[in-house]
Order: sequence, then structure tokens, then C-alpha cells
Amino acid sequence: MDCNDVKEQLGDYLDKEMLAELCREIDAHLMHCKDCTVEVDTIRKTIVLYQADSNRSLQVPLRVTQRLEQALANEYGKGRQAGTD
Repeated sequence: MDCNDVKEQLGDYLDKEMLAELCREIDAHLMHCKDCTVEVDTIRKTIVLYQADSNRSLQVPLRVTQRLEQALANEYGKGRQAGTD
């Protein structure tokens, strides 16, 4: 199994929806391939963060929202003045 094979099978591997033999082959590849290991670990962490965030709602403070709106208004106003809207 090479890096391309791992990338093609990555979704099923992370979802644990593949045959045990394929999992063993990917695990064996990961033991020797730092690049694929980093990619798999990064995707796993992304999934964990996404799931953690979806379990709670993110509330942005009003002051932050107002500052963002002002910054966008200022930038948008500059673009309109320069004729780049």
C-alpha cells in the first residue's frame, strides 16, 4: 500500500467502515510514513474540533460584532469611493 492508496481509503478508514485487513494495511503504512501519519492525525483532530463545536453554540460578544461591522463598513466605503464595488 502506498500514499495514494491511503488517501483514497482515508474516509472509510477514519469512519471505521472498511475491512479489518485494509485497516491493518493502512496502519502498517502509517507506521513507516510520516507524511500520511501527519495527514491522518490532522484530519482526526479537525473532526474532533468540528464535533466539539457543533455540540455548543458559539456566541460572539456584541462589542466584537460591532467592531467587525464597523471595519467592514469602513472597508466597503473605501472600495465604493475608489470605484471598486
